[in-house]
Amino acid sequence: MQGTPQETTQPVLILDGLRKSFRGKTALTGVSFAVPRASLTVILGCAGAGKTTTLRLIAGLDQPDAGRVVIGGRDVSGWEPKDRDIAMILDNLALYPNRTGYANIASPLLIRGEPPEEIERKVTEMATMLKVAHTLQRLPKTMSGGERQRIALGRALIRTPSLFLLDEPLSSLDAMLRIELRAELKRLQREQGHSFLLATPDFTEAMAVADTVVMLRQGRVVQIARPQDLYDDPVDREAATFVGAPQINLAAASHVPGEGGGQILFAATRIAVPPHLRDGVASGPRDFELGIRPENLALADPGGAQIRARLADIEPLGLKSVLTVRNEAAELRVLVESAETHALTLNQAVGLNLTNTPKLLAFDPSSGQRLRP
Repeated sequence: MQGTPQETTQPVLILDGLRKSFRGKTALTGVSFAVPRASLTVILGCAGAGKTTTLRLIAGLDQPDAGRVVIGGRDVSGWEPKDRDIAMILDNLALYPNRTGYANIASPLLIRGEPPEEIERKVTEMATMLKVAHTLQRLPKTMSGGERQRIALGRALIRTPSLFLLDEPLSSLDAMLRIELRAELKRLQREQGHSFLLATPDFTEAMAVADTVVMLRQGRVVQIARPQDLYDDPVDREAATFVGAPQINLAAASHVPGEGGGQILFAATRIAVPPHLRDGVASGPRDFELGIRPENLALADPGGAQIRARLADIEPLGLKSVLTVRNEAAELRVLVESAETHALTLNQAVGLNLTNTPKLLAFDPSSGQRLRP
């Protein structure tokens, strides 16, 4: 049965000014954000950013020092975990080791007291959807890591709660299995209309699955954005370096005033200030940091190139390769087709051209903040 317009449009979760300290050490400082219904929101941050603490406060496993947790329009801050209508999936899985795959998936329904024939129907459908029907009569110790992860996911999904909390659910899996299961998570979320809040330190995982990314740093929300906007329009230098591989180039730069916004001096070359940087660079400090994504540089003939340097390193990545080049003023990483590297030798002279100046970023060298209009 479909919900009322208000039920379907209001966020499934609202966090309002959550604060939490442990033994005098601040874990969260005024964390506020919303999770839209039927969406996949990712909390992104390094270890210690506050991701797990946030999920535990939502689940009711810990109580906030201040702030509210609103689920489905109701303030549940004082509610017991069992009353919050959420499911939590952890990295360590916590399957019942002495129960079959069937019994693990069925356990929430058994606790709820549903009829055996209804349990069998739901478990069979869930196992088929997750492609683990062949493991239903096996114990967890006989399953692969991916099979155990799917069983744990099935046990959570079969409850159909209003919100799923996933705390780094794929971090212990190998790379190929992680890619497969994160695609499966996104597919399930879209097809079933679930509301997921997933915590991860892996920006590639966040970029791959998120509708919205909430970036946490030292217990604070620093940016909330769509994945591509987080990459293209980071709020500060730290966000820019955290998201992206190879990592963004940060080159020491200076603004030289003049007609049309003046010029930028960096890496022993000069370029006209791009229109999108004119106001921010002109009103900011004379010396700043210029941010250049490695894919926005291209190899060129040294004689006519904007930047002249020498090749310091070649890192093959399959279809692509990362080149490190140096001159007297900068060290830059460049992402190129691997076919372009076949004739290159270390220490040879190379040239670089900027290929996408509207994507250049500028940062205050002291605060790390973006220089904006």
